[in-house]
Amino acid sequence: MREVIVSEVIAKSKFNSFFRNVFVICFLTAICEGYNINVFSLVIPSIMKDWNLGPAEIGTLGAWSMGGMIFGSLFFGPLSDKIGKAKSLIMGTAIFVVFTVAVGFTQSFNQFAACRFIAGIGLAGIWPLLMAHTSEYSPKAIRGRLIVWVSSGMAIGTIVAVLTGLAIIDPSSSSSWRPMFFVTAIPILLIIAQFFLPESLNFLMVNGKKEKIAKILSDANPEFTPQPDDNYTMDAFNKTKASFGSLFQKGMAKNTILFWIMFFINYVFTYGVLIWLPNLMIKAGFSLSSSLLFTLDWNAGFILGVPLLGRMSDKKGGKFTLIFALVTLAVFTALISIVGKNNILLTIVLFLAGSAQHGINGVAGSYMSQNYPLSFRGFGAGWSFGIGRIGGTVGPLIGGMLLANNVPVETDFLFFAAILIISIIAVSFTTDYTRNPQAINQISSNTQAMNQK
Repeated sequence: MREVIVSEVIAKSKFNSFFRNVFVICFLTAICEGYNINVFSLVIPSIMKDWNLGPAEIGTLGAWSMGGMIFGSLFFGPLSDKIGKAKSLIMGTAIFVVFTVAVGFTQSFNQFAACRFIAGIGLAGIWPLLMAHTSEYSPKAIRGRLIVWVSSGMAIGTIVAVLTGLAIIDPSSSSSWRPMFFVTAIPILLIIAQFFLPESLNFLMVNGKKEKIAKILSDANPEFTPQPDDNYTMDAFNKTKASFGSLFQKGMAKNTILFWIMFFINYVFTYGVLIWLPNLMIKAGFSLSSSLLFTLDWNAGFILGVPLLGRMSDKKGGKFTLIFALVTLAVFTALISIVGKNNILLTIVLFLAGSAQHGINGVAGSYMSQNYPLSFRGFGAGWSFGIGRIGGTVGPLIGGMLLANNVPVETDFLFFAAILIISIIAVSFTTDYTRNPQAINQISSNTQAMNQK
């Protein structure tokens, strides 16, 4: 009987049509998610005018969406262990598409909040699954880059949303925000493509699906020839069973806590700044159209940040790249408060800040997911993103409070730049198991000892 370590077969494979198909489906799903998550920030000025809402009430609406995301992040991790990542991805996509379209039909604050909450469950549920699935089905040599590129779909989706907003939103019409949500019916076509995604190898092994595993491995690596008596297994690092306790087993507890801190702070920043960016620009004296263009400028930064930081992650490691990007983001966010209304300098600074922010989104997901075993990678990612979404709930509330209290725009940006120091410190204390063989061996020894018990 031959023992086949499936994770090694995938890791040593060359990029081919199998990996390309997984990447493209995950990438397109991320684009649709990016549109759905960020469309709210673009319609805020119109909704405030249409329903006569203040910054505090808008911050509450944003928090409701994040509340759904918290629940979705924590719910879909365990669900994916029960029914598989691919099926969970299909379910999450269907939820966020249906209830985001429904937002366009709402007639009250409570209806809007309820639809955004339920849509948030699906939106948050699929994001860690996209990261985990891309990580599982990527050759090791380019894994970091592929994960970062999938995460860039979030930025591309935001750009699509901004361009759609420029074409649809009429500043003179208070109800022109509704078609922005109707557009989100298009991603329902993605569900058809998602049916062709391979299921998680760990899920297939747990359920004894040897034939499907053999087919996936031969598609991923044409040099692999399955044999009838093959025994499929994971390496020692990937054998631990999925449970909440597994996130805190020996060697994992420190990283888990630090990942949670990092994601919490990163999401406070992301949703505290980006949801309010159009309003902050309007408060700084720019028109609605100019404010949307500045939002487009920030999100266009992914063109530089994603390939640069993705390649750096593969070459220098996720930890080094994250620290570099977080410092860069803090610096350029602080500079926004200095350049004032100098349009040329402001455009450059916003673009570079966006480059760092979007690169961080990908590198953080890549670094975190690769430092959890395959057996509970989706579970670990779900909890990390779930804790992050709590920060995503806090961010809009903080931004709304600052605006409601007429805090100067410059002070707003300085505040959000300063909190990134906490994330930088958290990342600096993490252990990168992907680049630390001694630490991996220790984890393997601990896993074997636990299994023997």
